[in-house]
Amino acid sequence: MTRMTPSEAFVETMVAHGVDTAFGIMGSAFMDAMDIFAPAGIRLVPVVHEQGAAHMADGYSRVSGRHGVVIGQNGPGISNCVTAIAAAFWAHSPVVIVTPQTGTMGIGLGGFQEANQLPMFEEFTKYQGHINNEARMAEITSRCFDRALSEMGPTQLNIPRDRFYGDIDVEIPEPMPLDRGAGGEKSLQAATEMLAAAEFPVILSGGGVVMGDSVEDCVALSDMLGAPVVNSYLHNDSFPASHPMWCGPLGYQGSKAAMKLINKADVVLALGTRLGPFGTLPQHDMDYWPKDAKIIQVDADHTMLGLVKKVSVGVHGDAGAAARELLRRLGEVGEANIACLANRDTRAETIAEEKKAWEDELDAWTHETDDFSMEMIAEANEEAGDWLHPRQVLRALEEAMPARVMVSTDIGNINSVSNSYLRFEEPRSFFAAMSWGNCGYALPTIIGAKAAAPDRPAVSYAGDGAWAMSMTEVMTAVRHNIPVTAIVFHNRQWGAEKKNQVDFYGRRFVAGELDGEENYADIATAMGAKGVRVDKIDNVGAALTDAINAQMNDGVTTVIEIMCTKELGDPFRKDALSTPVRHLAKYKDYV
Repeated sequence: MTRMTPSEAFVETMVAHGVDTAFGIMGSAFMDAMDIFAPAGIRLVPVVHEQGAAHMADGYSRVSGRHGVVIGQNGPGISNCVTAIAAAFWAHSPVVIVTPQTGTMGIGLGGFQEANQLPMFEEFTKYQGHINNEARMAEITSRCFDRALSEMGPTQLNIPRDRFYGDIDVEIPEPMPLDRGAGGEKSLQAATEMLAAAEFPVILSGGGVVMGDSVEDCVALSDMLGAPVVNSYLHNDSFPASHPMWCGPLGYQGSKAAMKLINKADVVLALGTRLGPFGTLPQHDMDYWPKDAKIIQVDADHTMLGLVKKVSVGVHGDAGAAARELLRRLGEVGEANIACLANRDTRAETIAEEKKAWEDELDAWTHETDDFSMEMIAEANEEAGDWLHPRQVLRALEEAMPARVMVSTDIGNINSVSNSYLRFEEPRSFFAAMSWGNCGYALPTIIGAKAAAPDRPAVSYAGDGAWAMSMTEVMTAVRHNIPVTAIVFHNRQWGAEKKNQVDFYGRRFVAGELDGEENYADIATAMGAKGVRVDKIDNVGAALTDAINAQMNDGVTTVIEIMCTKELGDPFRKDALSTPVRHLAKYKDYV
């Protein structure tokens, strides 16, 4: 036991858990602890807005596999973080949000910046710790950090501001890392037998493969079976794109090759994925999820097993450990008794053919061809002279991506289409807001990722609507030497929702237009970054290459504003809309 203040106990416990970076805005509520961050070896990165801080903590966590930490002033500073913590929750990121609170003697009096902060985060945290006595500071702080990793999601540490003060006797707890197993004996044996009997097995590689650092295990299992591998929605980094068995992502704006191949499966091994509904819905006019296939689902969270899709076998285990155990058991079965090895060469040919057909289609798919898009293309050509087609831009960016790149994408139409074009060779490379789908995600998240991996190129994608929500964090990147490259698709509209107005609401555009004189390259320059505006397709790849070189060699943040037409891909929520019905006479024309 050592005599110290609660602030010292709080800081020393974070140090014990390996914390060296936190994101937030300074505040009097935690200033006594903040005062000793630097001598403890903790860097507090000041941000422009607390939502950005929590997204940065998420990005930091997703790249490093370590805790991301966010802290801010009680009340409004903390409430600003709710949206970003929800995104971290759906990404299973071990983010710890430290929420200093009104002092204990002021709770309930309606004082300055008072709020009941635990209910705000109840839905989006795996554990909530509250310091009701300063003597428990180290204990509860350590538990929040342990549970963030063991529960695979955000935790909240709520500290009334007066609990940072005093003198206590403390023993700093050691971290308690959790070692996850492969799953139960019966379920693993059933899965082994099912895979051995499969004629056309397909592996669906999910976020659990990334978080468990288990891509190599997935590769080994695919190699052994000759099984095609598709990525779960927004986990394009869960299998190397150069591998011959890689087929691309499922879900919204995903790979047709992946969808056609999984549709052929008689057994699907869903490895480290909850099989979320938005990642298995029909797409490209294909209801591709196999109706008669046997489904083996492996997930570290047993509550996810069979929740969305009916499964034949549920394995409660770590994705990597389960893959290794299945590989071992299949080895014992022997190649002669594994059915799919008999048609391995034929299946490989089918995989190659489907992949080539999809790549050829993407090459030819330079612009959208529906009536609305063609009108928008003609209008753009008349007004501005050959503004760029989003698909052409995304292909050019894909081709110019550097090795080991990290990419974050915001929500929106063009960003969603990018799902077809983003390919990665290593895990912890692709970040999106997952099922939460909030705007303003991409830029702060990639700043956090860059802070965790300064040796890797970092790129964010955002449309002009989402960009305006978070672009002030460019100042954070510049001020604190965390250089990134931000791509802004400037098409002057809220495209994802506007497409619904095209398809369902007679092109009655309400609140969807963002027409104005904004020049985001100039705004970036005013914030201290380099701003580049691109309006010719031949300049897209060169602009990205120059920006990456400036980022990696000179520490320069660059904003590339790409002027795009207003053409739109498939509607964002086609599954959730239907033709409107109107009963009142004054609305009879609004159908």
